[in-house]
Amino acid sequence: MTGGEVKHAHYVGHVRRLGGWDARVAFTGDLGDAGLAAERARLWPGEATVAGWTPADPDVLFVAGTDWRYLEAAGFGATDHPRINLLQHLRHADPGTELWTCLAHPAVRICVSDEVADAVRATGRARGPVLAIPNGTELRPWDWRAPAANAAWRARRRGIVVVGYKRRELAAALARRLGGTPRTVLTTFLERAAFLDLLRGTRVAVCLPRAREGFYLPALEAMACGCLVVTLDCVGNRGFCRDGENCMVAPPDAGALADATVRAVGLSEAQRERLLAAAAETVATHSLAAECARFRALLADVDELWAEARAPAAAGPPRAATPAAPRMRNRDGAAPQAPLVDFMVVGAQKCGTTALASFLGQHPEIGMAEPKEAHLFDDPDYRAWWTRAGIDARYARCFGHCPGARLHGEATPVYLYFADTAAALVRYNPALKVIVLLRDPAERAVSHYHMQRSRGAERRPLWLALLLEPFVLLADREPRGQDSPTRARGYRARGRYGRQLGDLYRSFPRDRVLVLRQSELLEEHDAVLRRVFEFLGADPDVRVPAARVFAGGPRPRHRLAKWLLRLTYLADSARLRRLGVRL
Repeated sequence: MTGGEVKHAHYVGHVRRLGGWDARVAFTGDLGDAGLAAERARLWPGEATVAGWTPADPDVLFVAGTDWRYLEAAGFGATDHPRINLLQHLRHADPGTELWTCLAHPAVRICVSDEVADAVRATGRARGPVLAIPNGTELRPWDWRAPAANAAWRARRRGIVVVGYKRRELAAALARRLGGTPRTVLTTFLERAAFLDLLRGTRVAVCLPRAREGFYLPALEAMACGCLVVTLDCVGNRGFCRDGENCMVAPPDAGALADATVRAVGLSEAQRERLLAAAAETVATHSLAAECARFRALLADVDELWAEARAPAAAGPPRAATPAAPRMRNRDGAAPQAPLVDFMVVGAQKCGTTALASFLGQHPEIGMAEPKEAHLFDDPDYRAWWTRAGIDARYARCFGHCPGARLHGEATPVYLYFADTAAALVRYNPALKVIVLLRDPAERAVSHYHMQRSRGAERRPLWLALLLEPFVLLADREPRGQDSPTRARGYRARGRYGRQLGDLYRSFPRDRVLVLRQSELLEEHDAVLRRVFEFLGADPDVRVPAARVFAGGPRPRHRLAKWLLRLTYLADSARLRRLGVRL
């Protein structure tokens, strides 16, 4: 194995946990670094290693880094054993590099983040399915709710640790900026157990990844160890490092980093708890168990996926690669038909999505899914390697009532809420258009609460439900479960539009996202629908009469609760304004 050994060890561990599988490791190169060599010796006990591979019928090869060299040198390049190729770097998408040339080998490719997967697909070179299994960690979330947790956090021996071995010059410049502030600066590799012990005694971890990391695991590990994390924008971390929510993201400038670090040190107890709670939730969703479950599902389908990788490539010159248009092909190598679904109303819940879907369905050119919420991309059984044809086969049953429609859409409001859904939507249809409806988040939260009360799913008074919400969500180990607390009781969380739109814009260009206010739909019905029809490419002159789709009964006003809720949304509202949206 070459490089990235911790993650390789995780995958070997996944195999050992599965009945009927065994794992053996053959090393193919000298690491050339004493620290990494010691780490290799710790990770790989002697009984797990073999001198080389002897082909046997049921074998599956797990190939990492440049291990393709070994297969070719040993004469095994043409065997028909399924290959699973772990990709941890964006360098795989850099033209002319050795990693880039390796994409021509048939393989089932696992990428450690959606960002790596999108970049690799966009090259148009990858032979075989390209799947994303976000990196997981074996570390449990730091229990910020434990008795005396705040006192224990304040008692940590180290105020600041700068993890700077990948950005040594920036780390040194930051240290100078911090002056006499107590800090530890890491500019060389530290054995992992010692590194984690260091983090567990640290209050603020400044993590400095390279700009094009595939997934910078130390930032996630620092969150797991209970550190306040200050970090840089890094392509592979955009799915889990959310500025102002679970960490602070600063520009790659020593002055800006120093300012962010000082702000982190000076956070109030309430601000600190909010960041640590969100960080703990992030760690919980990136568990090694979740990674293992996704890998297990892949292994169950490995023969089918390998057959797709071995299928002959389509004839003709390769097309230009663009990030917005990842390559997708059918099993026979032919270009697929256009996706069935052209647009989606992705949220937010309790913001008028049902009314908008009803109005859109009355346009003669538009067919809306029945039921309105297809819940395909948030389904617990959804897999990143589902083909477009397979997804459309699932969608087909939703559109049997509108065979003459030119445009097809669905409206599942939870898509906006789940951070990784946007990347899945782009993988399905790179040209997809997205509509977002928003309203006052405090009003939305109260409306959501009353909906749950009316269903008998919530019995607590509003104030108690809001107070307990962070604890309820943090304890949710299966947020995508059909009746999970994350879906049902995220009263405040589902109104953090700034974070949700930020996630959406990382996958979609602005010109394919239309953001509307619920009040506009109510007060300027005809004008808003005309905008929507023009956005979708439907006849804008069609008039759909206004109607009240749902009329709720009288409810308490909860004036104090709404006022307090609006205070909790101040930071997110500022983030929303920076995205150009005002409510």
